[in-house]
Amino acid sequence: MLEFLVDSINNFFMIYIAIYAIIFFISTLSAIFVIEKNQSYRKYQHEIDSKNEDSLLPISILVPAYNEEQTIIDCIESNLYLDYPEFEVIVINDGSKDRTGDLVQEHFKLKRVNRPIRRVVPCQSEIDIYEGIINEKIKLTLVNKVNGGKADALNMGINLARYPLITSLDADSILQYDSLREIVMPFNRDNRTVAVGGNIKVSNQVILDRGRVVKYLTPKRFIVMMQLIEYYRVFLNTRVWLNLFNGNLIISGAFGLFRKDAVISVGGYDTKSIGEDMDLVLKLHSFYRQNQIPYQISYEPYAVCWSQVPSKLKDLKNQRRRWQIGLMTSMFNHRQMALNPQYGLTGFFSFTYFFIYEMMSCVFDSLGIIIIVLAFFAGFLNMTFFLTFMLIYVFYNTGLSIMAIKFEEYMFRESLSLRARIKLILFSLIENFGYRQLISLYRFSALIGYRKHKHQWKKISRVKHNKLH
Repeated sequence: MLEFLVDSINNFFMIYIAIYAIIFFISTLSAIFVIEKNQSYRKYQHEIDSKNEDSLLPISILVPAYNEEQTIIDCIESNLYLDYPEFEVIVINDGSKDRTGDLVQEHFKLKRVNRPIRRVVPCQSEIDIYEGIINEKIKLTLVNKVNGGKADALNMGINLARYPLITSLDADSILQYDSLREIVMPFNRDNRTVAVGGNIKVSNQVILDRGRVVKYLTPKRFIVMMQLIEYYRVFLNTRVWLNLFNGNLIISGAFGLFRKDAVISVGGYDTKSIGEDMDLVLKLHSFYRQNQIPYQISYEPYAVCWSQVPSKLKDLKNQRRRWQIGLMTSMFNHRQMALNPQYGLTGFFSFTYFFIYEMMSCVFDSLGIIIIVLAFFAGFLNMTFFLTFMLIYVFYNTGLSIMAIKFEEYMFRESLSLRARIKLILFSLIENFGYRQLISLYRFSALIGYRKHKHQWKKISRVKHNKLH
């Protein structure tokens, strides 16, 4: 009986992983095909935009900041070099305990103003507001407010925003010089567009100057290298494929562009959720589907934002726990979408996929490890079958990672050294033994402690961005 149970569990995991492998393989091939097909269109669209800049809608860049004195000045200054005709920058200092607000005020010589705020979405009260002009044309606003969390800070930014499009930008992130032109393209292409996600890349491995990459570095820390490979896979494969049927359920909080009126229509960001980015996207899907209004939520892989990833295990653990809790909260809050014909493929496929292979994958992965150990000591583990299966699994995952790395090089014309390529390929193999299992355990611990930690935002430590000497 026990042996039958173990065999049944083994078969379940085989089917589970096989389905995931098929989906990821299809999404990778689809992403390659779609991006290759869109290359000529992008060139044509850029030529049109360069001749008619009036067609580019102005953008309000919202930068929520809490204890970001290490990176906030670099983040703001990077916007000086953005190739875009009209935008403003709004820094929301969310009750920082360090000198974040003072540094911004002093560095950019901002002056205090008495400015009324029209509250179209809820947020905590402001303390004071400072304004100034940087680079002779860019309006910079600093609002110091009572602490309310990232979602609350973004809502304050929406209330202050003057322009029809808003983009959220983490204070530890830097936009590439052409990122606004790239991320606004879906809005020009399709007037049904209400939101677009950007491509988040790892800033720990590059030196940036005026919004351009001047040098690629090989990460020295093991966990940074693992995350670099992980980001290559996630941001270039699945999200491009989900574009084909309006199936993207998440836009990274590090960089996304939204129609302001659409965000206001759904009540802004949920201030009670630490997964405010995914929750907002699900609210947009629900609002437009329930009201039968045509809409499009897209992902633009060429709109690049460079963001720091954790370089310490403690920070990585806190980040992945927070992501898992945010994912769970968002899916619980919008569970009416699951397998609901009203939501089309978005509800039938995307929501189901995120539930099984994103939210619950940590459960299956963790239980799989436990069952394998127990089966081994109980003498029920078929070693020949297990080793064959693991060999196929490891080489398949390694192959997908290598494909994503090569595709990244092709798309962005990245000139990695031979040593860097070899190191990336080697670590694509190594990540199957330890790193993936560790991430699953971090996320599984978040699931177990969901009720206790669902409102806790544990901040990760930041360092200054790499610079030219």
